[in-house]
Amino acid sequence: MDPENDKRSIGENFAKGLVCKSASVESQEVTEEDLKKINKFTLSPLKAEEVFVFKVIMGDNELDDRNFEPFNLNALKDLKKLYIGKTMIKDHRRTADNQIARVYETELVQDDTSKLTGAGEIYTQLIAKCYMVKTSSNADLIQEIKAGIKKEVSTGCKPKHAFCSICGTDNTKTYCPHYWGREYDTATGKKICYFTLDGAKEAYEVSFVAVPAQPRARNNKKLL
Repeated sequence: MDPENDKRSIGENFAKGLVCKSASVESQEVTEEDLKKINKFTLSPLKAEEVFVFKVIMGDNELDDRNFEPFNLNALKDLKKLYIGKTMIKDHRRTADNQIARVYETELVQDDTSKLTGAGEIYTQLIAKCYMVKTSSNADLIQEIKAGIKKEVSTGCKPKHAFCSICGTDNTKTYCPHYWGREYDTATGKKICYFTLDGAKEAYEVSFVAVPAQPRARNNKKLL
């Protein structure tokens, strides 16, 4: 493998928006307020007994991302708006037949405003609520979600910027010579290279996956 060509390819992926992040899921009861928001996306009104609703922890702004591509707070704020109405699929396979759910509401949660990330931001989680129509064909999937079998999820989005922690280069515009996860000598000591995803242009989908990038991106277990 040619490292230079490999790095150029990754930089081009940033520019094209091929960025996937992990998330998690939590089932919940359907409220009248949920139904009002869900029915904005339906052709015929749905009843509470016809839908399965769950929460997804889409990601957060902590630096411990397995792909060394952490979101910052700007990205989470953009994604909060962009993800409403987006589809949920499996394994990032973007086909119509692979659509299983839809996002109908999002929120940013800061449980403890005194907790700061490694970048000095208030620790924040992006939460999305999704709905599925109950059918005979997805009954097993719903049971697997409830049982915690289908739990890990990943988000697909396009960042506005991807800043290198070593040199500050925006890798959505050009690529720098630094690599994810490698340690470099800098003027202030040794640093691990990561690329901060600053802001977001597009949100494509949420997907069930086997191994998410962010350790806290998953389905939550408890019923609300």
